Order: sequence, then C-alpha cells, then structure tokens
Amino acid sequence: MPHADSLELEFRQPEAEPVINRSSQWRGVQVEFSRLRLPAEYEFNWNGSTHYLALHDLVLADGEMFVDDVPPTPGGDLRNKMTFVPAACGLRGWAKPVPRQNTFTVVYFDPAVLEQELQIEGAASTLQPHIYFNEPDLLSTMKKLESAMSGADFSTSTLYAETLGLVAALEMFRFQSALEKQQPRPGTLTAAQQRIVQDFIEDNLSADFGLDDLASVVGLSRYHFSRCFKATFGMPPHRFVTGRKIDKAREMLSQPNVSIAEIASGTGFNSVANFSRTFRELQGMSPSDFRRVV
Repeated sequence: MPHADSLELEFRQPEAEPVINRSSQWRGVQVEFSRLRLPAEYEFNWNGSTHYLALHDLVLADGEMFVDDVPPTPGGDLRNKMTFVPAACGLRGWAKPVPRQNTFTVVYFDPAVLEQELQIEGAASTLQPHIYFNEPDLLSTMKKLESAMSGADFSTSTLYAETLGLVAALEMFRFQSALEKQQPRPGTLTAAQQRIVQDFIEDNLSADFGLDDLASVVGLSRYHFSRCFKATFGMPPHRFVTGRKIDKAREMLSQPNVSIAEIASGTGFNSVANFSRTFRELQGMSPSDFRRVV
C-alpha cells in the first residue's frame, strides 16, 4: 500500500527525539515502533486513509487525546492499553510521559485491501473509535508485534511480522463485531440503564415520583426516556411503575396488621380511594376482597 499517513509527533523540547523509530510495510499493512527519549513532552496528530491501531507502553504525568467528536480522554497509566481509530477519523492530543522507558507500537491497515482479503464486508462503515481499551487476544498479538519490532538487532523475519500485522487487523475487526452484538436494539435502554431505572423504582415505590425523576437517573430527556422505556419493557413508564406498586401492595395485604390506608401510603398513592380504584382495575377486586381471599 502507499506509505501510511503516520502519526506525527512534535516534541516541545528540541533535544527530544525517538531513540528508536522503526517502520515495516507490507501489502495493506504498515507497522511502526517508537521509543521515546526523556524529556519527551510532545503533541501528536494523525488523520489518514488507513485504520490506526496502537499499543501503548506509556505512563503519562499529564496529557489528553481527542478523537473527532469523542469527549477528550485524559492520560495516565497506559501500559497495555490500546487505541483504535478507523479511517477518515482523526486523533490529536498531547502527552507528558513520566521518567521511564516509554514506547508505542502502531499498526496501520488499509481497509480497501484487508477487508476484502479478510472477507469482512462493509466493516469500514461500522467501525467506531476506541480509546485506551483492552482486549486479551488482541493485546497478546500486539505485544508479540511490539517485541518483534523492538529487538536490538531487529532480526525478526518478514513473514512473522507480516503475519502478526494481519492477525492484529483481523482481531480488531472481530472485537468490533463482538461489541456490536452486545449493543442494545436501537431506541432501547442499555442493560446498565435498565438496572439503574429498576433499582430507582424499587427503592422509591412508596414515593410519588414523576417522569422527570426517572429520566434524570439515566441522563435522558423525558421524551427520549419514554420512548426507550416503552421499547425496552413493552409498556409506558407509568404502567410499569403502577404494576410494581400494586405488586408491593399485594405483598402488604398478606399482613393483616397493616391497614389499607398504610398500604396506600406505602405504595405512593395519594389517597385510599385512588389506591383502591387502581387496585381494582388491575386485580379485578378491591384490596379488602383480595385480603380476604389470600
């Protein structure tokens, strides 16, 4: 492939340059390895036509990374962390490494070549950036590639290094595919949001809370929350909450020493009449009749 649009480093101290900066290139794949000399505070920038996959062996005293519209990501201990940026996206930022041997290994792979060769149709349209992530299989491959590129005599065979580059590309595609399968259906609450909402409801069954209270716990507007909630649970929020309140009321009705008024109050109804009417609508009998049956 044509030479990749490599990551550009601009050091803030003129004497700071990479101690080692190696690059190897094969059809569809290019690999770079850099080891930094201290002090090595630097700014970085990349915007290319290839996919970008980096393994960091860095510990940063300070720094930030920006990838298109993704919120800025602070630095820190980035050992064994990876970053993936798909083609046509861009990344930039700055870094202040701590005094240690800091390195990074970058694989650039050409989507036009590898997606056809690896038989992954349409992957370029679905790939998303991932900043400072970890995935065991991909990490293992990237560590092997790092070792191959960083050797003192740089004697690794071309076949071995090229194979590792291809495997890294394939495992990155597989990682992305696995993440997509875990994503919720469009317009639904995520699994984490479902847990948060359900926990809030269970903890507040005795309260008279509103839609705004529910939407705020997962950071959505009332409109979007209502749509997502119904798509997730098959009913609007008010019906779900009312059903849980009546479930709690049924449990309380099995306790003969608890009055109907106490049950109405304990399940968040503003009056006994309102509680009794709602209970009858859902259970087909009054609370008193239900208590006699159970």
